[in-house]
Amino acid sequence: MCVSKDLLAKFYGSLDFSLRTMIHYRVLSIYGKPFDQVLIEEPWRVYDVLVKAMGRHNADMFLNILKNWLEKNQCNVSLDELKKFLTSRDRWP
Repeated sequence: MCVSKDLLAKFYGSLDFSLRTMIHYRVLSIYGKPFDQVLIEEPWRVYDVLVKAMGRHNADMFLNILKNWLEKNQCNVSLDELKKFLTSRDRWP
């Protein structure tokens, strides 16, 4: 799998400012820490954090955007693989 913490951070930084702001404050209000901190410290919780903060539909939309961005950066991964990667601690070193 070509997904890494650095690549996730780069992707998040590439998102539109208004989308990042919405995600940031929704996650901050629920978890007491910003979303970029979750990306770096606990990437295996990303999907579940997004579901709780923004709803399943929006979390799935985030995954689709991430998948498309990864493909443009030579990292081909299916949505199922990506979701497993962002929900399973054992997939991270």
